[in-house]
Amino acid sequence: MANKSNMSVCFNVLNRSGLEWLVEQYSIPSSLNPILPEKDKTIYPFVPGKIGVYTRMFDNYKYKIPLTIFFIDVLMFHEVHLSQINHFGLAKVCRFELSCRGLGSDPDMDVFRAFYRLNRIEDWYTFKVRNKNATCFSWITLSLKDWKDRFFLVDDRYVLAEMAWRPRRSSLPWPLLENFQFNKILYASLIKEAGRIKKFLEHILIMGKINTIWSEPEYYPTLRWGGEG
Repeated sequence: MANKSNMSVCFNVLNRSGLEWLVEQYSIPSSLNPILPEKDKTIYPFVPGKIGVYTRMFDNYKYKIPLTIFFIDVLMFHEVHLSQINHFGLAKVCRFELSCRGLGSDPDMDVFRAFYRLNRIEDWYTFKVRNKNATCFSWITLSLKDWKDRFFLVDDRYVLAEMAWRPRRSSLPWPLLENFQFNKILYASLIKEAGRIKKFLEHILIMGKINTIWSEPEYYPTLRWGGEG
């Protein structure tokens, strides 16, 4: 059995019908020319003009194209490519962004950095909690199987040209300075309202501005509390 901790031996097992289902279900633009990689190709090095995208970004966390500006900013700031982020890291960014908007605030990069630091796990990266006694979520699954060998290719204009691949031997960011400044009110509110990291329904992601494509445009997504909208 291949060592799934090594990206160089994780070959795609997604088939054509699976790709067609993803494209239709998550409104992946045909203009990005989504295709399956050749059977002996890994997600990296990239095929010229293409990048690899893991299916779990769509079928587990319900992201749609385009990605949010904040998510792109997080990747660019930490100098890590979309194809290098594991799904625990992805889930933390999504939950943070939703939580900020639920509190009536825009997601704040400095507050995100106060909670998380970039961390390497095997050949991928994630965001690790800085202080286990001060987190902006209450629970996250510790197991997510069968994602490293499920990916497809899209045109590389899907991401910014400046989004470079982070070399494995590169050093991780330094700890925050003692006088690091951030929005402590938002930080405290996120801790107080910490919730579970989980799959969210489509209308929650629309209302939280994670997604901009709504499958039922004739209706506006709403929440009901005690039978009232």
